[in-house]
Amino acid sequence: MTQQTAGRAGSQARDPWRYRWIVLGIATFTQAASGFFVGGIGALGVHLQSALELSTAQLGLLVSAAQLVPLAGLLVAGELLDRYSERWVVGVGAVVVALALGVGSVAPGYTALLITLLVVGAGYSTVQPGGSKSVASWFDASQRGFAMGVRQAGLPLGAALASALLPLVAEEFGWRATLLTGGIVALLDE
Repeated sequence: MTQQTAGRAGSQARDPWRYRWIVLGIATFTQAASGFFVGGIGALGVHLQSALELSTAQLGLLVSAAQLVPLAGLLVAGELLDRYSERWVVGVGAVVVALALGVGSVAPGYTALLITLLVVGAGYSTVQPGGSKSVASWFDASQRGFAMGVRQAGLPLGAALASALLPLVAEEFGWRATLLTGGIVALLDE
């Protein structure tokens, strides 16, 4: 091997663009893990309604609570991402989701659980813009749409896994265990 060929091989091994696929995998996993409970809470409706003796309106508010805060939280997360690294902002968001779900597992009732899910929504707000910024910085325009599509697939993947798993956990261990499960999954992306 000539010195010139060896130099090219060495520069390819250190090429940061080779790691973009790893970054995409991490961003997709983060999307799925952080959205796991938020996307899967609807599958717990029967268990929550029965255990907490909720009206249909209360159940609807509970199921949508984690989606309310991101309406403003996404703007705050975007501002934070302009000032700090994606890793830090998304990491803090994942910890907020995990801690809130952990605390929520001992919620004494409906109101406490509702507040818990609002806090979960605040932490969850960091994932969308954080993952988008990360993918946008690693992929050039010719592959960015594909990469964003792959990353966004984490949302339905997380929701589908949660919808399949959480009702089984609720059936076996109760609804409180589903919050702990969601918290553990959120920490996996940390």
